[in-house]
Amino acid sequence: MATPAIFLCFVSEGKRRRVSAPGRIVRSPDHLYVIIGKFLELTIQTSHYANAVNRVQPSAIRELFSLLSRPDVISLAGGFPSAAALDLNGVRGATERALISSLATSFQYGNSEGYEPLRELIAQRARTKGMKLDASDLLITTGSQQAIDLITRVLVDPGDRVAVETPTYLGALQTFQFQGADVLPVPTDHEGVKVEELEEMIVRHRPKLLYLIPNFANPTGYVMSLRRRKQVLALARIHRFYIVEDDAYGELYFREPPPPTLLALANDEERQWVVHLASFSKILAPGLRLAWLSAPAEFLRHVVVAKQLSDTHTSTLSQLTAFHYLRAGSLEPALNRMRSFYENQARAMQRAIKAELSGTPFNAMHPEGGMFYWADLPFVDTAAILRNAIDEHGVAYVPGAAFYTGQPAHTRLRLSFASASAEQIGEGIRRLARCIRWESLGASNHASTHASTHASNQIPRQEQLP
Repeated sequence: MATPAIFLCFVSEGKRRRVSAPGRIVRSPDHLYVIIGKFLELTIQTSHYANAVNRVQPSAIRELFSLLSRPDVISLAGGFPSAAALDLNGVRGATERALISSLATSFQYGNSEGYEPLRELIAQRARTKGMKLDASDLLITTGSQQAIDLITRVLVDPGDRVAVETPTYLGALQTFQFQGADVLPVPTDHEGVKVEELEEMIVRHRPKLLYLIPNFANPTGYVMSLRRRKQVLALARIHRFYIVEDDAYGELYFREPPPPTLLALANDEERQWVVHLASFSKILAPGLRLAWLSAPAEFLRHVVVAKQLSDTHTSTLSQLTAFHYLRAGSLEPALNRMRSFYENQARAMQRAIKAELSGTPFNAMHPEGGMFYWADLPFVDTAAILRNAIDEHGVAYVPGAAFYTGQPAHTRLRLSFASASAEQIGEGIRRLARCIRWESLGASNHASTHASTHASNQIPRQEQLP
């Protein structure tokens, strides 16, 4: 018996063509609509956009930024530095020195790797923290978000597996999803990623990379223990996957610095699997859009090419400003002031939580650095009550579900103590407490009403008897 022939016709979107169909198609692509009869009718529907746009949703945190212009809402949502914490006069002075000494250069193209004198100063500072780096080991990027994007484009093909601690930074999750990665969550606790679960997942799924925020993580505030850092490095060496170490918050400790970075701890063999990111956004000024990454030489060459295709180079003026700021020795005193500022902010939130939320199911571990409280509200869906919290109580936070891939924790929420004033933090927590009590009362009344209605609908026992 002759094998039936199948003919494929390529037609414009929305057009229909009829062709003879001696056989039948068992399965067709989603965009190909097939009707079997005397003729095979094809309707091809295509999107004007790449598949990648359907893989991610807009950032829940970025959408909350619009609330900052509402005077009736206190935002405990955004994880960005307070203007009061930034050395704005120092940045202005550095910018003026950059313009006076290098006016033409400030507004000219630069090389893709970044301004070499700035890279030298960054490498010099990194060496004091145990990281063996030279300027040639570094690439300046337009913020750490670009660094994550470039790394992902160099390493990840659609369908590749990427491991992340869960919960984790939303911007990284979106980047991996946009690239088409299969993102695998690894559980965490107060010591960071759980190594036993990580090893099981690595053996089973063989991810290309593991993304970590080991210091005062976003959103949890957790600090990975020294023991686990060494264990993760050993796993990378044995199983040959890259560790992307995002150290956005490591400088923002209150009293004791965190353990050395994974890059500092890595031996020569382990170092071949470590990509380290750090940023000026939290410690200098986010508007400069400056970060840097270090990586093994071959890896770095590929990332430089990806950057050339992205934005050619990071703003020359921003780099010159950072260079003059660091060369003047301004960063360390500014960091000391910043750490004290954020510690006071965190203490203000701690006091408000104790005073206002002690009678609620709210619980959270006090952070020792960073910008966030990571809280749990048992039996409360924090995403479901957010709109009421904003519109009725005038307070905003970030629901915890935004930071998960796979199964989210709906009872979690992130509170930022970074950008609101101490007075606003106190009032914001009071408003949040009112919202939680209101929701708890509503849930209690709903349960009572449901129970009463259920009871009234029951046939009395004596009426059931014959």
